[in-house]
Amino acid sequence: MNKKILVISDHQGGGAGHVAIQSGLLLSDQGYNVDYIFGDDFFKFNAIGYCCNYSAIDIIRKKLAISKPDIILIHNFDHLWSPVFLIEINKYKEKTGAKVIMTVHDYHIVSASNSLSYYENAEKKFFIEPPSFKVLLTKKLDRRSYVYGLARLVQWYPYYSVLNLQKTFDHFMCPSEFIYKQVVKRFDPSIVSIVHNPTSATISSCQLDNDNVVITFAGRLSKDKGIYDFIKSMADSKLVSPKNITINIIGKGPYFNDLEKLVDILKAQNITIVLHGLQKFEIVKSIFENSTYVLLPSLCYENAPLTLIEGVFAGCKILTMNYGGMAEIANKLDDSILMDDFSSTSIQMVLEKLNTNKEKQATLNDFYLDYSNDSYISKVEKLFHN
Repeated sequence: MNKKILVISDHQGGGAGHVAIQSGLLLSDQGYNVDYIFGDDFFKFNAIGYCCNYSAIDIIRKKLAISKPDIILIHNFDHLWSPVFLIEINKYKEKTGAKVIMTVHDYHIVSASNSLSYYENAEKKFFIEPPSFKVLLTKKLDRRSYVYGLARLVQWYPYYSVLNLQKTFDHFMCPSEFIYKQVVKRFDPSIVSIVHNPTSATISSCQLDNDNVVITFAGRLSKDKGIYDFIKSMADSKLVSPKNITINIIGKGPYFNDLEKLVDILKAQNITIVLHGLQKFEIVKSIFENSTYVLLPSLCYENAPLTLIEGVFAGCKILTMNYGGMAEIANKLDDSILMDDFSSTSIQMVLEKLNTNKEKQATLNDFYLDYSNDSYISKVEKLFHN
């Protein structure tokens, strides 16, 4: 009989939700009996549920009884399910011998600051090491106030320092070497592996036939993704691009209107901004295929951002930040442009380096191999059978 797999995540959308669904589809293609359960089918985010969502215990207990999984594959869970539901999953594991595997999409499992960041005078900064409780108490973990950051501590320490609920997991799959290095600081390396996320993107060899530099960003138009700060810095620099540049911005979020206000300003700098709003994957793929660069100017470390991988699969070079999972992916290619910040000097460097040349095919072939779905399946199946 084929093994039964239950895929669990907070949201069906977003990066983690996309990976959860894609991993389930790939495993189903291999003959596994795959079932899903998503927190956003049952809950909306609220502070009490974030700290302790008691109703999640009953819901997951009933789902486990119906699904009877041999393997439980967990993605993001701390926002909607809240870690309290691990109590029930651990009971099921001890009773049935099921294997519980977590895909580590952020730093929640190693730190109450799930982005390994804090704020100092409104400026976002990063922890180099997973911070101690004492350090976290002295830092502002949420840009809104210390109170919001305190909720992270109230959630994290009872579950992981007191109840030791991380024991629920038999193995951690890290989509990048960057996050792997953080996880092995808290867990035995024997239960941690690097397994790149699967992607629904397909390889494209579309050749561009114009002299314009086309850059595409796809993601939420939020503060953390850095897209507004990047575009605003371009406008503030007042630098005129020596090449015709088009920047496609795909997505929605709180900064849409602010970005719209910068369109006319940047026209005078030989930079055309096109705001596409939210689009279906097929349209995003087509826009990437007709772009020179995929852009991700995130203010967070990121982990293994799918937008960069999908852009490269569509034939794009990378324009991103010189830290975290973004730099790790970009450094696998020869012609990536990496920014340290959004200073006028960085913007000038970007404008000078942008070009319409294609990435070397041999380099792309190595990249495709690393991030292929076949590679994902091979590594995951080894974990299932060990």
